[in-house]
Amino acid sequence: MKKSTNQNLSEPSSPRNPAEAALMNRIQRYFLVAFRSLSRQEQTQALSASNDFWTILNMLALAPIADSPELKVRLRGALARRELLESDGGVLSPSSVAKLLGVSRQSVGQRRSANKLLAVEGPRGYLYPYWQFDGSEPLAGMPEVLELLANEDPWTRFIFFLSENDASHGKRPLDLLRKKDLAPVLRAARVQGQQGTV
Repeated sequence: MKKSTNQNLSEPSSPRNPAEAALMNRIQRYFLVAFRSLSRQEQTQALSASNDFWTILNMLALAPIADSPELKVRLRGALARRELLESDGGVLSPSSVAKLLGVSRQSVGQRRSANKLLAVEGPRGYLYPYWQFDGSEPLAGMPEVLELLANEDPWTRFIFFLSENDASHGKRPLDLLRKKDLAPVLRAARVQGQQGTV
């Protein structure tokens, strides 16, 4: 049997008292019903997560028995954000960005505040997508595009770069920037920026 990838959790043990036993029974019953409500494809999808925590969130987001529609929406949002954060090289901490660019952490924060770098807030601070860098420099055109998207929230900007866009000929702005094709990205960013101000 494959061992859990959660390093801080030990293997399940016997309940220590009646309250713990009752809680464990209720949790097991709930998750068993949730898991059995999924199709085989959905079960496989839930099990594809990298650790136990994300497996549970995957299952709850897919299961039709969630008690609260609002909870289901939040779970799906959390999973979508995680997928975005892991795409195209993942994310970097401010310290890692500082090291990559050869500048101080303070300088990294100043560049983020000035719309020269993109970051989203994570549970323990800002997270910088790795894909916005080309070696030890920001990807050519990133600051100009970020300036046009200055009125958008960070997640909207993040999604802009990774989503196919009619204004950028049905291609992802990130892929066009990597090919040094800046004009359609600037056009798409202007369209996005205008929609955000309506």
